[in-house]
Amino acid sequence: MIFKMKRHKRMGLREIARELNEKHIPTSRGGKWYAGTVKYILENSIYKGKINYKDIESKRLDLAII
Repeated sequence: MIFKMKRHKRMGLREIARELNEKHIPTSRGGKWYAGTVKYILENSIYKGKINYKDIESKRLDLAII
């Protein structure tokens, strides 16, 4: 949902956080959304299906969210 808001709706980080909070969608820890939290998710390679361990990179497309 976050990736769709950023890419297709061209929403900013604050806008995404505001909409998630207005829809009462909690974070994984049950808290409120902030722009920094949204940015972390968008930049986190795990959500793109990339796993780095030591100097080995693995692309697991079956794990990719986007």
